Amino acid sequence: MKSEPNPVSKYIITNSTYCLISRAFRNHVHTLILDKHGQVTVSFQPLRVIRHTCSLHGTTYEAAKHHAKNFFGHTRHKMPIMVAYNFGEPCVMFPLFSPQSKQNIWVAVNAIINIEERNESTVVTFLDGSEQVFPVHLKSFNQQYVRAVIYTKNIVIQRNNSI
Repeated sequence: MKSEPNPVSKYIITNSTYCLISRAFRNHVHTLILDKHGQVTVSFQPLRVIRHTCSLHGTTYEAAKHHAKNFFGHTRHKMPIMVAYNFGEPCVMFPLFSPQSKQNIWVAVNAIINIEERNESTVVTFLDGSEQVFPVHLKSFNQQYVRAVIYTKNIVIQRNNSI
């Protein structure tokens, strides 16, 4: 029998966050969060964690999404977004599926040190050497990752030019 995941009530995304993974448990969606300290489960969907973090940093998910769409064009979907600016470094997350999907996964661009294909999935190695298998083809993952890297670089350039 599956044991209760012991979810916490809040989590703030930082540059220590690696990814947010949807997990169904007893007809309820939880979010498994992997970060440099290990893992924690929150009792709601990944998008709510994203929205909460944006709000704590004085913006909204919609504003962060709008900023990304202004950079990439309004016809793009699954845009990376900056959820925070921690200690001079943007914290950019990108979705692997539709952000509104209950099965979505969000990955932090700055946490990745390697990406490889395994069967029909993508294996990501994070900063601490841990690996996570994502149920998405490597080509699709790479498109999202490259988009997030370009967006992150643009944010840093804009910030440096305004100082």
